[in-house]
Amino acid sequence: MAKQAKEKKVKLNKKMLTNVMKDIDFCMMTTNGARGRLHSRPMSNNRNVDWDGETWFFSYADSSQVKELKKDSSVSLGYALPEEILFVALAGKGEIVKDNAKKKELWYDELERWFPEGPEDKKVVLIKVDAKLAHYWGKDGEGELAL
Repeated sequence: MAKQAKEKKVKLNKKMLTNVMKDIDFCMMTTNGARGRLHSRPMSNNRNVDWDGETWFFSYADSSQVKELKKDSSVSLGYALPEEILFVALAGKGEIVKDNAKKKELWYDELERWFPEGPEDKKVVLIKVDAKLAHYWGKDGEGELAL
């Protein structure tokens, strides 16, 4: 009988994860859609921000992700740094935030591409994802981190 290969475990701490997360711009946000089906879409998490377990996204108030999060706040965010062979999945809860001061604080000019009216647009809201758990995979193995 052949020996089974031992699974390697990489030990990633919150500080290391924070350093990784602030350098990744796009992720795949997955929410629970109609009839319990998972629904994923790419989202920008405002690269170069200090990540502390909360991730902020701009979105239109009538978007599918906002509608789905209002029904079920469970959310998963999937990130990839393929050149470093590092992949991260965050699991947490999403919240819709209608705070003009926070929108202005998080705004950067590249967002005009998707939101031409700027942070003052009343149709634009924020999605705050509070991550509770991180799963990660890399060239040296995989692991899990409670946040």
